Amino acid sequence: MTIGKVPRKLRPEQAPTLERVLDDQLQDRAFRAEWERTALARGVANAVLRYRTERGLRQRALARLMDWKQPQVARLELGEHNPSIETLLALSRRLGLRFAFAIGPGGEPLPVRPRKTDVVERVDNDRGRLMAAAG
Repeated sequence: MTIGKVPRKLRPEQAPTLERVLDDQLQDRAFRAEWERTALARGVANAVLRYRTERGLRQRALARLMDWKQPQVARLELGEHNPSIETLLALSRRLGLRFAFAIGPGGEPLPVRPRKTDVVERVDNDRGRLMAAAG
């Protein structure tokens, strides 16, 4: 027994891109508010995940390097909660990661220029601007 229609196979050019899906979801006000709230968390999560995978480390091994427990690394990599300044300092001291932030009112340029290798998250709306660069 089948439920619903069997999806037809899409050609690669018909498949939705991440950018298109995200653009569609950002039309929802609640989704957009949460996306903007977690911009910093996503930037840090992506930088930590990149650091770990480039070195072939499992979360448990990274936790040992940080003198943390593995669930702390997992929570950080989820990117759902903004890390504290203490967490960012620990990541910088122990892993050598660099973090740069610029926050300002909407419509004004931000002074931070990320390096090409940085992971960057940006939020830019009429209420304000945020850029977080990590790498």
